[in-house]
Amino acid sequence: ECVDHVMDALSPYQRGKMLHSYGNHCLYNLSRETLQSKLGIRFVRDVCGDLVGYDDTHCVDGVRFVLLDSYDVALMRRCDQTSAKYRSAAEVLKANNPNFHENENSPVGLEGYDKRFVGFNGAVGEAQLGWLRATLERAREQGEKVVLLSHQPILPGSSGEVCLIWNYQEVLDVLREFGDVVVASLSGHAHRGGYKRDEQSGIHFRVVEAALESYPAMTYAMVDIFEDRMSIRGFGDCESAVYDFDHLHGEFKCQTKEEVAAAAAEAQTQ
Repeated sequence: ECVDHVMDALSPYQRGKMLHSYGNHCLYNLSRETLQSKLGIRFVRDVCGDLVGYDDTHCVDGVRFVLLDSYDVALMRRCDQTSAKYRSAAEVLKANNPNFHENENSPVGLEGYDKRFVGFNGAVGEAQLGWLRATLERAREQGEKVVLLSHQPILPGSSGEVCLIWNYQEVLDVLREFGDVVVASLSGHAHRGGYKRDEQSGIHFRVVEAALESYPAMTYAMVDIFEDRMSIRGFGDCESAVYDFDHLHGEFKCQTKEEVAAAAAEAQTQ
């Protein structure tokens, strides 16, 4: 019912396709089949039989939006008796989190980036990684820019350690091959948000602040994509920012948080 209320509120928007990236709070309440029905998420059936929700079909003015499913390999809403992806997720947690099975959502006893090995996170599977590389190859051939969308953050330092995708390094390895294609990665999950530019590829990794804990502020953002930059106009607790695309040409500078904020302030006065 709550999802229906949200979709009713969004229904006046008719100017383009609406993409949804599902996350752990969705899976606490709804199955993937229900999310597909209510949100129109383009789930595909993996060879093992499990549903996975990744998509690359939306492209506007040479900018392709690539939706990654960071709960491909996960415990949540996977059958513990029949799902190969559940078994893989359980093996990951058993090997890396001493709190599994009793309290798999707890990072107690874990240090640094190992804190990500908790039950409310997940991983990108092998088939999806192959699909991602092939998608970025096609985008390069077609001269497109790519904006990556995922629920979980990918780059260490862009958010707290506990929120990262389990196999973030494998995802990063693919993205870094395409620093001339991928302009930015937008994610959520870490409610306070965050940002870091990858020093190796120049790709911007922005974690957008959540509306969930911002009441009474109305937190959301509008994103404008230009030929040479991306502008985020933040409202409520969401920080505004401007991210240049210099890395597409092999030259870039990792800006400080203060420099990004200053560029956003200047853009809003123009």
